Amino acid sequence: MMHPRISSAADQAPSTLAARLARTVRRSWQAYWHWRARQATVQILGSLDARTLRDIGINPSEIESFVFGKGCQRVRLYDELWRGRSSS
Repeated sequence: MMHPRISSAADQAPSTLAARLARTVRRSWQAYWHWRARQATVQILGSLDARTLRDIGINPSEIESFVFGKGCQRVRLYDELWRGRSSS
């Protein structure tokens, strides 16, 4: 028995100039917040003493490479979902 394909909102999204502009703005906004999260992580890790950093497996000279590292080569130490959490 064949099931009808259920289309998602993305399948029906118009490819208008306004829609493309909205996607570009959304991607830019997300990229900005990811950049801010990485900057905050560098500041927080930079404020820790060397012993604490050693306890979590980071040398003070490696902070930026851990935070800004690419893909599976480095550990991502910031939480991408931090913005969406409530403070309560």
